[in-house]
Amino acid sequence: MLHTKNSFSQHGYKIIRNAINPKILKKAQITILEKINLDKKISKTSETNLYNEFKKLVEKVKIDEFTFLSKISSQLIHSDIVSEILLEKKIIKFLKEILGSDLSHINDTHILSLNFPNKADSKKNYFFKDWHQEIWSGSSIRTVQFWTPIFQKGSDEGQIELIEGSHAWGHVPHKNRSPITLPSNFKSKIIKLNKGDVIFFSTLLMHRSLECKNLRLASPILIKNFKDNTYSFENNRNWTIFSYSEITKIERILGNHYLSPFRIENTNVNSLIDGTLKKK
Repeated sequence: MLHTKNSFSQHGYKIIRNAINPKILKKAQITILEKINLDKKISKTSETNLYNEFKKLVEKVKIDEFTFLSKISSQLIHSDIVSEILLEKKIIKFLKEILGSDLSHINDTHILSLNFPNKADSKKNYFFKDWHQEIWSGSSIRTVQFWTPIFQKGSDEGQIELIEGSHAWGHVPHKNRSPITLPSNFKSKIIKLNKGDVIFFSTLLMHRSLECKNLRLASPILIKNFKDNTYSFENNRNWTIFSYSEITKIERILGNHYLSPFRIENTNVNSLIDGTLKKK
């Protein structure tokens, strides 16, 4: 049987509700706010206050959105919050089912996406995109896209719309970041995620941004099995390992296992694992 009902292979995406612990999400929000606020502490901790503070701080930003997001993306990565989110129980369980346990996430400046109010145009809003596939940017078809809202007014605007089943179309011809042609009849679906919900989708799945009336910040993250030898442009980007398989853990304990026999003969294996393997 190629796939079961409601499987990732059948639909090309999977929504997981309440996947991120509210405490971890709030930690991410405060980390972002403090970075925007030049490392000043943020005391407003209610959901409404955090959103309003985010909106106020973004309105004061004088640099372009790409440079702005690069700075706060780096802070999220360096604080290890991205790995912490991806190791959440429901998330890591799903990832291991479809990719295995040797996992890494992209760690460059493209892990955040900002959608501005009433700017449904990529020329006015760099991160607003029409119908597209992630493979257009060089992603492997064996890589998975993660997406979750970080700051949003509500789940009914400014998220993404996808074309169900489009992952089975293959590489759709495109020019200037837009498809040259699409089938005359297709079924699209608007995704409505609350904070803490996540969606995973195939890099072949056709999707697009939706216009919003209120500022929205989301996190799109590419995830792959780092033992996969499939070549793609994305191999030229930076990745952070956040999960190891049991076999890889043994390889890490052994070090150079061809030239170092009995390397840990007098060493406590558990302490070695604890010292070298901080991730799950």
